[in-house]
This record gives sequence, C-alpha cells and structure tokens, in this order.
Amino acid sequence: MEENTRRLQSLDALRGLDTALIIGLSVVLWSMYSACPSAFWAEMRYQMGHAPWEGLRVYDLIFPIFVYLAGISMNFSVRKQMSLGAGSGRLLLRMWKRALVLTLLGMLVNGPLVWDDEAMRCASVLGLIGISGALAGSLVLLLRKTWAISAAAILILAGVFLAQYLGGDMTMEGCFNAKVDAALCPGKLHYGVIDPEGPLCIVSATALALGGFLTGRLFSSSFGVGKRLSVLVIGGGILILAGSFGPCIKNIWTPSFVLMAAGIGAILMAVFHLVIDVLRFSIWAWPLKVIGCNALFIYLFTHIIAFGQLTERIFGGTIAEFVNKGWIGVAHGCAYLLLAWLLCLLLYKHRIFVKV
Repeated sequence: MEENTRRLQSLDALRGLDTALIIGLSVVLWSMYSACPSAFWAEMRYQMGHAPWEGLRVYDLIFPIFVYLAGISMNFSVRKQMSLGAGSGRLLLRMWKRALVLTLLGMLVNGPLVWDDEAMRCASVLGLIGISGALAGSLVLLLRKTWAISAAAILILAGVFLAQYLGGDMTMEGCFNAKVDAALCPGKLHYGVIDPEGPLCIVSATALALGGFLTGRLFSSSFGVGKRLSVLVIGGGILILAGSFGPCIKNIWTPSFVLMAAGIGAILMAVFHLVIDVLRFSIWAWPLKVIGCNALFIYLFTHIIAFGQLTERIFGGTIAEFVNKGWIGVAHGCAYLLLAWLLCLLLYKHRIFVKV
C-alpha cells in the first residue's frame, strides 16, 4: 500500500492519548501531587485544570485537539466515500445525521432529557464536535479547492474576531458570546451567562475542523516525508505565534485560542507521525491506539453509565487496604482508566469499531 493511502497509526494513537486524558489519565496526573508533592507534580496539577478565563493549559486543549483530529479523519472518510461512488448529497446527509445524533447524545451526557430550561443543558462537547464537523464538511464539499478551504477558515476566524471585539468586551458577562448564547442557546448555560460549547464557539470550532481537514489532505498528498513534516512543524509554529498576539480564552473560543490549538495539534501530529509512521517505533503507542479506535464510544460509555460507581465497587475497599492515603486518588484513577482500556481492548480484539 502506498504511503499516502496507508492508515495513519499516529492519528489513532494521538486520538487515544487525547481520549485517555478525558477518561481518567488527567485524574491520575492531577492526583499525583497528593502522593508525591513536588514542583513537577504541582505544575502537572495546574496543567490538568482549566484556565479560569484567559490563558492556556494542557487541559484546555483536550477537546479542541479532538476537533482538529476529527477534521483529519474527515479527509480520509470523504475520500473513501467518494471512491465508493457516494455523491455530495449523500455525504452531506450522513454528516448532518451524525451531527444530530451527537447533539442528542451530548444532551444525554449532560443529564436527563427533560425539556426544562432550568434543568436541561442543550449545548455540549459532543454537539460542538458534531455540528462543527458537519459545517466544516459542508464547506469542504462546496469549495473543494485547498486554497478556498483555507480562505474559508481564515474568513470564519476574522468574522469571529470582529464580532467579539465590536460586539462586546472580553469579560464573561460582557462578551459577544454571552449575547449570542442568551439569544440562541436554549436551556441552561454551563457558566450561567455563557456556554463554552455555544453557537459562536461552534463557529470557531468549524475553522479548527477545517484546519484538521487540510492537515489530512497534506497526508493524502504526494509530498515526501520531509516536506510533510516541515509543513506541519513550521505551519504549526506560525499558527502558535499568530495566536500569541490576542487573548487566548477557551471558554469563548477566541480566534487566538483556535490558532494556538491548531498549531499545537499540527506539531503533535508531526511528532507522532515521525515516531510511529515513519520511524515505525510504535510498540509504545499500541495501548493508545486501542483507545483511539473507539474514542467516542468509550467517552460516551464512561459518561452515561455510572462507570465511577463500578470502579468504586470493584476497587474501593481493596485500594484503601493496600495503598497509603496519599495514593488513593491515583489508584482510583488508574483503576478507572484500566477498566475503560480493557473494555476498549475487548472491542479492538473483536474488531468492533463503534462509529457515530
């Protein structure tokens, strides 16, 4: 199989690492400070929490990187479906059906599906992933050309920039996102006045998904390995530099935040691609690939099913008997992550890959 058509093992591995942070690895890293107090683990605990408003921490990048990786996957999915004879209409229908399903599942993750503005939160991470992916996919099918898709991403970010700077200030209560969320987002908002997965955040995320699609197109091109890696690293550095000139606020997905996320995603993808796909040093990445091949499924499973109660019942009393008090949080996080990984392994061994 030619290199530009071979499945990207690095994509599965990076998606697996991202998902592992969502489903338990971040808890383990956060809890290590209680077990081993040190400057390193204090910094790790700091990085495993969200920035209160402006700023960027590792934890802020988890879902944006997922959006970026979904854009890369979209490139391969669209190419495959078109090679099988699917037309634009069929692809659009599939994308928007997926967006609807993810939106409903996201609402289920948030809580009971009851139509009550005081209790139901409609905006969700899964909804943002689904709708931004469908919007990006629609633009891809409409524009086709790389330069046109790139221009669309730039225009989206420019439009968001103008809306945020001319339509309000950069405070939680006074930002333009708060006005949009109050007018267009039914149900309760995550932070009362804004929602980090609200309508304008979805628009910003669409630009990030387009950036991911363009990265996927780079992997599908005839570029050699050296040129491909150079484009990813240099392009990622330029995006990070551009993002450093504006306020980086994850809660309202400012253009600077999107640029930073895209740049970091590109560099991470370059590193994983070099190590796993090019140098073929991939044994270490296999556990991550097991998770990455069923990323959305394990996220849904651990958030809808009372997975934490299951790990508590299995390991709760036993852990307390065998580990020191400072290590209990680490042990519980490891147990949670292990059970989730074993479930993914079961699916992987039977070649069951749950897609939405």
